[in-house]
Amino acid sequence: MPALDVPFLFIGPAMPILKKTAVLPPSRKFVPVVVAYGVLALAPAWSLVSANEQTELFERHVRPQLVEHCTSCHGEDQQEGGLRLDSRQGLLEGGERGPAIVPGRAVESLLIQVLRHQKEDIEMPSEDEALEPDVIDALARWVDQGATWPEDEPLLKVASSKPPFEEVRQSHWAFQPLPTNPPPAEGETAALSSPVDSFILARLKSAGLSPVGPADRRTLIRRATMDLIGLPPTQEEVEAFVADDSPDAYRQLIDRLLARPGYGEHWSRHWLDLVRYADTAGDASDYPVPEAYRYRNYVIDAFNRDLPYDAFIREQIAGDLLPFSDDDERWRQVVATGYLAMARRIGVSPHEKKHVMLEDAIDNLGKTFLGLTLGCARCHDHKIDPVSTKDYYAIYGILDSSIFPHAGAEHKQRRENFVYRLSPDKVATFLAPYREKLDPIQKKFDAASARRKELRDQPGTEAEQKKLDKLRIVYWNEYKKLVVTIPAMETAYAISEGKPHDAKLQQSGDPNQKREKVPRGFLEVLGGQQLPKGHPQSGRRELGEWIADAENPLTARVMVNRAWKNHFGRGIV
Repeated sequence: MPALDVPFLFIGPAMPILKKTAVLPPSRKFVPVVVAYGVLALAPAWSLVSANEQTELFERHVRPQLVEHCTSCHGEDQQEGGLRLDSRQGLLEGGERGPAIVPGRAVESLLIQVLRHQKEDIEMPSEDEALEPDVIDALARWVDQGATWPEDEPLLKVASSKPPFEEVRQSHWAFQPLPTNPPPAEGETAALSSPVDSFILARLKSAGLSPVGPADRRTLIRRATMDLIGLPPTQEEVEAFVADDSPDAYRQLIDRLLARPGYGEHWSRHWLDLVRYADTAGDASDYPVPEAYRYRNYVIDAFNRDLPYDAFIREQIAGDLLPFSDDDERWRQVVATGYLAMARRIGVSPHEKKHVMLEDAIDNLGKTFLGLTLGCARCHDHKIDPVSTKDYYAIYGILDSSIFPHAGAEHKQRRENFVYRLSPDKVATFLAPYREKLDPIQKKFDAASARRKELRDQPGTEAEQKKLDKLRIVYWNEYKKLVVTIPAMETAYAISEGKPHDAKLQQSGDPNQKREKVPRGFLEVLGGQQLPKGHPQSGRRELGEWIADAENPLTARVMVNRAWKNHFGRGIV
């Protein structure tokens, strides 16, 4: 099968982001959609969701809520109304009011009805601990999907000290060193122009199949142009390519396409989807982040500059800690940490729920760079991937030692911790005259807010509470009037260094139930490196190095697989 020489992302020793060659696969046949729909219509709702997805839903959204809000009254020590909610069997058996859940039918499940306040005679949990609507929706989705409960294990489970990761390294191909596999050299494969063709041809032969013929030139330029810049070629471009009979016409076409800005604009979309790019803070705190475009442009530029993939990784995790040759390079690397800054915020007070934000950052880091679902290990050792709870909190401590920007929220509307391009001393000098006016107003606002909180729910203080509310509005309006007079400075939605520290393991992912400290470090199955005691930085720089390390077998495999999928529609694995 002649090679069609279409560029794809290639991870070699230097791990460049792109520009080697691969092969377009033969055409494929499609199963009629009608048959698929007929099968889906007969299947239970939860059978359409993979076991991994159901388990992840339970570990991320169900187990933590049951532990935090339910087990104190409906657990091992106490069962109000004869109801236990610390096991699947307890939920199914229910209490005095019958079963708590009906797997597959959330609308008929007593638990969901109570949480949605559809049972006037039952208030659970108490009003001051009421769950957010999105949390209740996640619980309902879990019930609709069959109420998966991994191995019917206890709700409260202490993580094991050290899972047998050495066995995984020895037995699972993905964790073994990258091998050098010489291409098959049998018969006609020697005449093929790409080693990849040899592998494909050998596989076709083993299946008793023959390769399709080469594409005609009109089809070829359309495929290449659509694949690399996401748009069809113009009629003039097609005619010029068809008329060009030079032996390197196709290679010249590819070089021209790779040199166009549209290449980075098109291919950056794949990456931005992976890292959940958005220009708002997300969730109930959907505050705009005008500076987010800087990170988007950084990614586009990285593809167009052919930035090595290992550098691409390091800059996004720890660009602010890397060496630089000039201020432009320093700023570009700072902007790159917008990847971490875009971690999902939750609820109306996301600044008070940093553990949820870090959970999203860790989960995305694992999926994007390593193909691992690290988020499940927040509550217990992972059921499928070789990740322990201690692994999770080793990385948690690294990110918790960093400062994430705050874009605004209902209960804290002012922005905080955006990174200025100017150095901190220059920013302080620039802002000093404005701070002299703003700080006194801020103190008055904070004092009124603290007093208002003290009086909350105290009888006979309604009048004073209203007075404090009015004062807070006055102070806030004064603050806003002054803030808008400050001249704009260039800022980035990016990460900066905080106070370095190791994090404590959280029992079942509950930040109110902390256990022993876990040294900051990396996944045991990938080496288990740890920061030295007293390390003066967060550890993000080392984390980027560990992920991008050529000895880490997952990073290259995951990226090559993503590149193959985005070029050909289906990953190698």
